[in-house]
Amino acid sequence: MVSPTHFEDLSNELLLDIFDYLDGYHMLEAFSNLNNRFQHLINSSYFLLKLNISFMSQTSFNKRSSNIIRPYINQIISLQLSKPFFMKNFFTSFPIDTSFNRLESLVLNDFNVNDNLSILISLRQLPRLFSLNIFGWNCRESCIIFQSICRLPVLKYATLSFLKWDSIHSFPPATNNDQRSMTLEYLASNISHDLASIYSVLSYTPQLRHLSVERIPDDRYIPIEQSILPCNLTSISIRYWLLPFNAFASFIAIVGFKLELLRVSTFHRTTLLDAYQWQQLILHRMPHLRTFLFYYHGPLMEDIDGSNQCRALLDQFSSRFWIERRWFFTHRHCNCYSSYGPPYLSFYSTQIRWLEFCETDDYLNNNICSYQDPIFNLSIGPRMAIQNRNVVADFPFQFPRVTELRLTDNDTININSFIDNLSHIIILTNITYLNISINNQWLNCFIKLLNHMPNVQKLVLDLQSSSETEVWSNQLTDTVDLECNNNVKNVQIIDIFSFVTVQLINKLFPRMECLQIVNVITGNDIIVEPLKTMIDNEKLLDNYDIEYRHFKLCLSW
Repeated sequence: MVSPTHFEDLSNELLLDIFDYLDGYHMLEAFSNLNNRFQHLINSSYFLLKLNISFMSQTSFNKRSSNIIRPYINQIISLQLSKPFFMKNFFTSFPIDTSFNRLESLVLNDFNVNDNLSILISLRQLPRLFSLNIFGWNCRESCIIFQSICRLPVLKYATLSFLKWDSIHSFPPATNNDQRSMTLEYLASNISHDLASIYSVLSYTPQLRHLSVERIPDDRYIPIEQSILPCNLTSISIRYWLLPFNAFASFIAIVGFKLELLRVSTFHRTTLLDAYQWQQLILHRMPHLRTFLFYYHGPLMEDIDGSNQCRALLDQFSSRFWIERRWFFTHRHCNCYSSYGPPYLSFYSTQIRWLEFCETDDYLNNNICSYQDPIFNLSIGPRMAIQNRNVVADFPFQFPRVTELRLTDNDTININSFIDNLSHIIILTNITYLNISINNQWLNCFIKLLNHMPNVQKLVLDLQSSSETEVWSNQLTDTVDLECNNNVKNVQIIDIFSFVTVQLINKLFPRMECLQIVNVITGNDIIVEPLKTMIDNEKLLDNYDIEYRHFKLCLSW
């Protein structure tokens, strides 16, 4: 008989491995001062903390600052900060300096880089910062930001993603080694620049092995001499290539000789659909290529007689060259913009896994040609949009990997049957993001639906009010009596605003930590000051922050 093993019987090495999977706050709150052994392990140099400071009240932040962050600051190995309000609190209390001597990974979500360039400069003091991820709204100085990152002493991995790039300065190439990063190996950025800017980026990163860029548009193209680009790229991913094939061939001729993986998608560029051109480019310019992932989306091609060319296209990419490398392709037709518009062709590698959306029969059009491969007619990304009326018992497909769901066109339905049918299409407990349009008739159904999605963290509500505002308010008042079994932390309201709505939304989502109101007004003073007055008079919050930017009103506390 094997005796049972207790948690405290595990070795220190195994306990540290387990702690590595836990949020630092929760782990310390659970094991601190539990017994001498655990406390000794926590205080040892082998114990490292991973902290995620996203949404918490000022009281919680002050408590954790005193009990966790400050005592263990030199044991923090990973740090994730979200929202300007929380970042402001954190960097005011804990300026970046050598106290963070073990920090290896830093993630800044919703970072206002234009006003906080000094924070990026201060990162140079971190001796072990290997990974930096920055996500934000707007970046006016992409060149300055990138140059600052290249000066980080040991950085290997960098991700820069902004909703809008609005640089007012050109992006000059590096001219000396003091400007270059000799450690950066992985760079992912959604910078939308011409090829000259991409070449400039590469001139700063001579050791770069993996490059992922969002968009290379059809604009200024200035060839750069290969001699200034000591390039070691083995992987390139381009999400939107909008230039002709000859421009792509010139680009690959400079940077592609060591490539082992290439991902590229293009739109409305039929010159990139020539299989023979690709074959010659790969043979002569990418001899080490092992993985080729290609995606084309554009108008349906037709012969002179009006028949489509799908079979001929697939035949071109089915020669011995492609089969030997096990690079296979398929296609589909879809009505992307409207069911009444012209159909579009999507032609892509069967191995591709970077499409974001799952496509349902709302968009697919299988009547264009008879040459179909239904196995690949559905992309398998994490996002899915579906009309409620199509959630039926005999829906022919399942999407088990969906984590982000958008439901539209809220007709009168039987909510219990709707939830049952939807659960056969997706796994409800996998949903972490829900975007849904509701009116006062659908509100109770929505609450019941949300109770079956306990892991939804972010909720976007498109509130479509009835003609009588009082009806909407009364419906909300009645709804607060329902059981609200959800863990929603971030709520975004679109198109409607009333103080009654805000008050009751707060009751519907008891764990809500951030509220955003979108497209409600054209100015901020009209709503910010009355909202502050309401919060202060009703004593709803002790410590909070309100910010209006990018047509969003964000309330954090």
